[in-house]
Amino acid sequence: MSAIDRPAFADGPSEARKGVAYCVAAHVVWGVMAYYFKLIEDASPVEIAVHRGLWSIVVGLAVIWHLGQFDNVRRAMANPRILLTLCFTGLLILFGWSFYIWAIQHGRTIEATLGFYVNPLMNVVAGALFLGERFSRLQLVAIILAVVAVLIQTIASGIVPWLGLMLSASFCLYGLIRKTTPVGATEGFFIEVLVIFVPSLAMAFWLDSTGEAKFLTTPFYTLMLMGCGVLTAVALLFFAAAIKRIRYSTAGLLQYISPSLVFLTAVFIFGEPMDGWRWFAFALLWVALAIYSYSALEQMREPAPA
Repeated sequence: MSAIDRPAFADGPSEARKGVAYCVAAHVVWGVMAYYFKLIEDASPVEIAVHRGLWSIVVGLAVIWHLGQFDNVRRAMANPRILLTLCFTGLLILFGWSFYIWAIQHGRTIEATLGFYVNPLMNVVAGALFLGERFSRLQLVAIILAVVAVLIQTIASGIVPWLGLMLSASFCLYGLIRKTTPVGATEGFFIEVLVIFVPSLAMAFWLDSTGEAKFLTTPFYTLMLMGCGVLTAVALLFFAAAIKRIRYSTAGLLQYISPSLVFLTAVFIFGEPMDGWRWFAFALLWVALAIYSYSALEQMREPAPA
């Protein structure tokens, strides 16, 4: 078993710290990818999502070969339950990619960001319902503040941020399923991208036949679309390694990193509008984050029960 796939209980707190580092790295990559997608906005969201899948498999194959995990992949694929589960999570990935890219390219990055702020709350609820995790009173206060912030934003804008809520729900489901699936981080990721390889390749050929593809039209678009897969693979590998090592609610806490980076990009680089109510809603979310972070850090300092 490789270091990246070793479960948290193997080395105790040291593995938990590695999990936190992996999770932070994953969210930093996801945060900067919003700007990356904007640079290639002439390519359709479908084409970008397709190439994320196609070139991710190249990276995944290289990692599996380097770690000598082909036997683990074969055993996982021979298990019908694991294979069907990873087929489903692979489709979840493709679904989330397409709609997130669409939001960025259509000037709805802030709406998507607000929905992603809800994702940690979904993780906490999912952890409590399905994994037996508990949260403190301070964390409950933070959750209530975040819910109020989302309600303020919804009332002020007159629409429910359905796009962001849909994205955050799909990602919460993905993380929960991967955490409870008995397969290593790298092996699971490789099988996921392997599952979506054939439909992604078929879609790429279809886009090319209709003249809508940007791939191979210029060196810039060719390299940037290939880079989508590299960045995607790196982020998902980091996240998959992290989710095996840390509590699901801790993953929810760290998940504020990527939407914060995307929010700053949307406001100060993309120039998307922000009125007073939106600023107030996000301010409440940041207060909730501060409270939740303090409580989670206090819990991490407490000694584990014998």
